[in-house]
Amino acid sequence: MAYDSITQGVVSSNNMNAANAVPDVEKILYLMKPYQTPLMQYLWFSGRKSKEVTSPFAKFSWFESELYPHQTATKMPIDTTGSPAILSLNSSNCVNIGIFNLDDIVLIEETDQMAFVQSKSNSLVQLGAIDGTSSLSSLEGESVYLKIIGSRNTEYSGVRAAVSVKETEKFNYLNIFSESVATTVRHQAGESYTDGVDHAALVAKKIEEMKLQAERYFLFAPNQGYATSGNYRTTWGHGFLGRIQTNVNSYSPSLTEEIFDDHLRSVFEKGSNRKIHLCGSGQLTEINKFVKERYELNPNPVVSIYGVNVREYLTPFGTVDIIWNPVMDGKFTDYGFTIDAEKIRLRYMANDKKGSRRFRIEEGVETPGVDGTTTKILMDLGIEIHNEECHGILKK
Repeated sequence: MAYDSITQGVVSSNNMNAANAVPDVEKILYLMKPYQTPLMQYLWFSGRKSKEVTSPFAKFSWFESELYPHQTATKMPIDTTGSPAILSLNSSNCVNIGIFNLDDIVLIEETDQMAFVQSKSNSLVQLGAIDGTSSLSSLEGESVYLKIIGSRNTEYSGVRAAVSVKETEKFNYLNIFSESVATTVRHQAGESYTDGVDHAALVAKKIEEMKLQAERYFLFAPNQGYATSGNYRTTWGHGFLGRIQTNVNSYSPSLTEEIFDDHLRSVFEKGSNRKIHLCGSGQLTEINKFVKERYELNPNPVVSIYGVNVREYLTPFGTVDIIWNPVMDGKFTDYGFTIDAEKIRLRYMANDKKGSRRFRIEEGVETPGVDGTTTKILMDLGIEIHNEECHGILKK
């Protein structure tokens, strides 16, 4: 028979042949994804030039230094000795006696007395009053700062002993980000209701996923290193979470303006007077609360830089670009990474015989004779973070 059944009366959607009904399917595939990856967008598109890595071990290094330290602090109360009274500093009662040079002029913050280094050895530094005859006062507090503010020289002084700081080497490793997309020829030849599911679209989707992966890696990777297996080496580099050690501050139960400003003050003590603060949605909500309580709404509060929405926060110490980073989920919704953008740059492996290792799409990597297509996406990347004291982490 050339029919399925007999219908009595009106033909309706209830008794029609469902297999012959054309479904109404939207032709566009709606992909859910975060709308911005601010760190990767900055590293990729800003004027801060990235640099290739030529070491076959995927290790890259740089040297850091700073100006000669100008102060140290005491560890405990210190009594004076002798007449006139002097202060004797050693490794037990002072954090770092190594910064002092003979005849340095030292301001003692607790007493506002001016002293000078009248004698020095590797284990003992003695401070006397600047005039050489008055007595210094005992120090009653802990963590009393002793500041070098000059040098005491007579009018026919010779050459002072030279002192300087030695540079230190820092390093990190590249990490290989590698993913693939494979489809059969029947998948490629067949038709689908929506766009976004053919081989090329799946490759584009995988690139977006890898960009998110790299964003998370550069923020959250806690350490660096390498491992070997047989003849091969695996390397991994740290991100901001593993690099920043100095300015790590916390808040509980909520973030206040005072805590936020104290954090920024410590970060602004070193580096440039403009920072980027990448934060999760939880911390951004906390910041918005105290901003709304104290300030009028700006009719144009958001600007776009490198395709990223930015809100400016002005402090007496410098300007902060506050940016919501959607990849900061889980516990990191309550984190914020304060970054000195002038102190970071992207590193990538030098080109190989196949081309770029910064970013590469390799077509046709499937096994010969297989009835399908495989495409490989490769990024061999790392991040170089200079002078970690110029950056900071604020967490709950």
